[in-house]
Amino acid sequence: MKKSKMAIAMLITYILLMIGSSYALYASYIRHGDLSNRVEQTLMEGGSSQVIFGELKKHLLEEKMVMSASFLILILSMFLLNRKEYLLKSMEREDKSLQKLLLEIRNYSEFKNRAEEFKESIQHKNTSELHLLISEMIEEIYEMKELADEANRTKSLFLANMSHEIRTPLNGIVGFTKILNSTNLDNEQEEFVQVIRKSSEDLISIVNDILDISKMESGNIELEEASFSPIEEFENVIETYAVNASKKEIDFSLWIDPILSYQTLRGDATKIKQVLVNLISNAVKFTDKNGKIDIRIDRVEPQKSLINSKKEAINFSVKDTGIGISEEQKDKVFEVFTQADSSTSRKYGGTGLGLAISSKLVNLLGGALILHSEVGQGSTFSFTLEFPIESMDKKVNFDAHRIAIFSPKEIEMKHSNRYLEDYLTSYKEISIVRFNDHKACLNNKIPFDVLYIHCSHIKKDRLTQLIDRYHHQTQIILVTQLHQRDVVADLSTKFTSVLYEPITFSKVEKSVKNILEKEREQFKSKEIKIEKSREESDYNGIKSLVVDDNIINQKMIVHTLKGLGIESDVAENGKIAFEMRIKNTYDIIFMDIQMPVMNGVDATHAILEYEEENGLKHIPIVAVTANALKGDRERFLAEGLDDYVSKPIQLNKFIEVLDKFCPNERGEKKMVINKDILLFKETMMESKIIGAILEKMGYSVDTAKDIEELKQGINRGVYRSILLDRVRSDIEYSSLTKQITLQKIPTLLFVENKNKVSTSELEKYTYVANKVTDYAYIKEKVDSMMELNTLNTAVA
Repeated sequence: MKKSKMAIAMLITYILLMIGSSYALYASYIRHGDLSNRVEQTLMEGGSSQVIFGELKKHLLEEKMVMSASFLILILSMFLLNRKEYLLKSMEREDKSLQKLLLEIRNYSEFKNRAEEFKESIQHKNTSELHLLISEMIEEIYEMKELADEANRTKSLFLANMSHEIRTPLNGIVGFTKILNSTNLDNEQEEFVQVIRKSSEDLISIVNDILDISKMESGNIELEEASFSPIEEFENVIETYAVNASKKEIDFSLWIDPILSYQTLRGDATKIKQVLVNLISNAVKFTDKNGKIDIRIDRVEPQKSLINSKKEAINFSVKDTGIGISEEQKDKVFEVFTQADSSTSRKYGGTGLGLAISSKLVNLLGGALILHSEVGQGSTFSFTLEFPIESMDKKVNFDAHRIAIFSPKEIEMKHSNRYLEDYLTSYKEISIVRFNDHKACLNNKIPFDVLYIHCSHIKKDRLTQLIDRYHHQTQIILVTQLHQRDVVADLSTKFTSVLYEPITFSKVEKSVKNILEKEREQFKSKEIKIEKSREESDYNGIKSLVVDDNIINQKMIVHTLKGLGIESDVAENGKIAFEMRIKNTYDIIFMDIQMPVMNGVDATHAILEYEEENGLKHIPIVAVTANALKGDRERFLAEGLDDYVSKPIQLNKFIEVLDKFCPNERGEKKMVINKDILLFKETMMESKIIGAILEKMGYSVDTAKDIEELKQGINRGVYRSILLDRVRSDIEYSSLTKQITLQKIPTLLFVENKNKVSTSELEKYTYVANKVTDYAYIKEKVDSMMELNTLNTAVA
């Protein structure tokens, strides 16, 4: 309004000037013409006096001057009218500048009253007085700013010193609490100690946050430049929150671009992890039961400038389905000691420092923390950083494998399901077979090397059916959440391993490597410990045909037979086996039942018909199958097979079959077989689990069902080591100890609490361990006992 009034006033003034000057110019022009005519007339008459002529000439000159002045005023008025907008804008800029300065002054609470006075006074002061007043106020502002900065520095120094002083005794409390917790406490005392430990650790976390804020505000925080592997640095720190997420049954998923697995970057990984910890901690805290948290670390499509400078841009994002943040609260969450709503702090706890620290750290690292959120829908925090690429490692290559994934329809769209497949397909050597229908997976005829089963949303009976269907012929890996680990505990002897969510690249890669390692271990001679009574094998000269569609089973059976001195041919289905029987002569055929093209039963029928039609000697055909149900043996014998051996492959069973159908022409002298381990556990479940684990480690194991069987096994002296629980009866325990000492067998004794075992008791056993112990520890001690047994045998 003010601008429009001023513009109208200026316009009217310019128009009046133009009209006035134009009129003056016109009137002067008319008078000048009249005077010019009179001068000419006077000159023509020649009678006018010299005085009259001089007067006319004088008036004529004055009119010329008026005309010139009027013309100049007209030109100036037109120019000003033309530059009106420019003049108005200049005035407007000056006005805005003044208003901005006034606003800055008003922002200081100490100057509010002065600002109001200043606003009133500027209307009554001229320009020079106004500039003087502004200068005085600016000087006062600078003085107050210096005082504020000094106070802030003092506050930060105080916080830093105080944080350090508080942390020192707190660290002592936490340390001695851990020591106290390792002593003998009753349940109530243990609960009290846990409360002290948790409270102390929470307080240390708060003190550390305050210390970080004080460092940032005082400008004392520094960035580190160090080499790091993104996979190694970020996977572990992120996965530490999987336990808390699992307690709330949150779908917790993580994706890290596989390309980052063989890159080494430079940067401050510690600061980035601190940001991720703050963001993920908040996500778990503010996400309710059965919610979702998805963490992604993605490579950003590189631009030409990044490629040329050998840099990698990485986007970090943490997405949750938590309570969300409203539009008006979004800016507040990045302020110190602030949460989106005071009720949030009351319900969920926290100091409100985490996001403030994260935002400042991301800014220091060269990025910006971005928030997208909607109340009731969740939040997404993300930031992008650039890192110099220090080196590129060679990508790990695997042998060609076909891998199947079973994921029920309920979890087909889960992040963990998609990430598992994406991680696997990042290896070109791996091909994927997908199943989401239980029946289709059970009836599948396509062979594969590994089966991953998502068992979070599958009924236990159906899971058992799948495992029973495949565990003899392929490696099975279960994928589940931490809170469901008890569901698969009693099936542990039938699958290879378990992947607990979140599914990470390292877990998937390790699972594939372990599969390859197991395949190699399965074909080592350590699996079959055979000591023969004479140099040459009793089965030399025997030739067999092994029929199986699974390459792992093929190699296992062939290797087992080779250890007995038997050469073998291999056929991958019944049709090929029938053709090879026609072309060759064998002493025995080991026939799988479930195979593509032609199954084992049909192949047996074809071989029997061929032998009968051609009057050939019958070759014994032995079924080797995973079917171990009641009546299977009778059914196979009725179909014409000669005997039956169940998987997994057991050396004793093969020897029994070979002795039955391929008697040794040089006599019935049997092979002396030494077993690796005699195992005794108090519960059958523990026996099955540890026995299966030891067998998967490559050892042959006999399990004693009771103390009498244990005594008999020790007396036989055919075992290279013993693993046993301490029996409850002191008399029985003393008797067993004497037997073991007499036989000089390396022994691992499991006890409830190793710290309570006397020194004299420890000396009687090779190793003593707690019952609840790590399987890697068991493997380490068993390997050591095997070496000790070999050394003792050599010395003897």
